[in-house]
Amino acid sequence: MNPNKFKKNPTNEIKEKLKKSKFDLLTNENDFLVKSLKKAG
Repeated sequence: MNPNKFKKNPTNEIKEKLKKSKFDLLTNENDFLVKSLKKAG
């Protein structure tokens, strides 16, 4: 078993999860801003 391969995979998975969670946070913030603008407008 290659130790380098084993080390790489978990970090890649974590990075993917972080990207997804950041994207989810951004979409939630955008939804909130859009709702706020609609109320004001």
